[in-house]
Amino acid sequence: MPESAIRTGEPFTEEETERLVSRFQREGYCELGPVLEEEEVEALHGDMQRKWDDPAMHEPERDQIRGRSLMRMFEYSTAFRDLIVREPFASLAEAILGPDCHRMSQNALYTPPDPEAVSDGPGGWHLDDLIHFPLPPEIPRHSPDVPLPCFVMQIFTPLTDVEELRHGPTQIVPGSHYAGRRPEVQDQPTFDGNGPHSFLARRTHAYMFNNQVWHRGAPNTSDRTRLMGGVTYSKRFVSQKFYPFIDYRMPDHVWEGASPRLQRMLGRHVKGAYG
Repeated sequence: MPESAIRTGEPFTEEETERLVSRFQREGYCELGPVLEEEEVEALHGDMQRKWDDPAMHEPERDQIRGRSLMRMFEYSTAFRDLIVREPFASLAEAILGPDCHRMSQNALYTPPDPEAVSDGPGGWHLDDLIHFPLPPEIPRHSPDVPLPCFVMQIFTPLTDVEELRHGPTQIVPGSHYAGRRPEVQDQPTFDGNGPHSFLARRTHAYMFNNQVWHRGAPNTSDRTRLMGGVTYSKRFVSQKFYPFIDYRMPDHVWEGASPRLQRMLGRHVKGAYG
C-alpha cells in the first residue's frame, strides 16, 4: 500500500481519558474537538471521493449500502486503514471496550444535498442493529446508577464542515442508551428530559457515541455534499462485519506495514475464549 498521510497522534492524558470515558458512560457520547490535521482530512476526503466516483462501486452487491454508505474503506485507502489506530481514537476505544477490542467495520458516509430530505438515517431516528439491553414496557429505563457495558461504539470525523443544521449533522439523544428500547417517535424524540443534540463540527473534528444511543443523520438540505469518515469499534466477542461475511478474505495488501496493534484491530487476535 502507498505511504499513509495519517499521523500517529497523541493519546489523551490518563486524567482526560477517564473524564471522557465517564461522560461517555453517562451520556452515551463525547465531542473530541479538533483532532486531525488538514493534510489528513484532505487524504481521507480524496480517497473517499475517488471510491465514490468509481462506477463499479455503484453496481449491485458492491461495496456500498443504500448507495451512500461506502463499506470496508480500509481495503481501499491506506489513510482510512491507518485511521483505525490513530490517536486518540484507538486508546479511547481500548479504554471503553477493552485492550483486545477490534475494528468491527469501517464505512464512510456520502450524503449529497437533498432539499426534500426528511432524514439521512435508515428509517430516521434509530439505534444500530439489536437492542442490547431490552426492557419491558412497564419499566421506563435502566437505572443510571448501574453503568451499562458498551459493546459497539462509533467514532466519526467530518471530512466536510458541518456547521449548521441544514448541513445534515449527526444527531443523538443524550442518555438514550439507558432506554432499553427504540425511539417511539420520529419528531424530536426525547429521553429523560433530553432532546436531540447536533454534532456541529468543522472538518478535523471528531466525536464518538455508543451504538445504542438514539441517533440519525439530519437531512442535508444545504447546497453541498456531506462526507463522513471514521471507525466502528467493538468488543472482541462481537463479530466483524465484512461483507460477504463467511466468504470474505482480507486482501493481502491491507497487512503491508501494519503494526501489531493495527493487525489486532484488523482481526488478527491471539487465541482466546472459543478459539
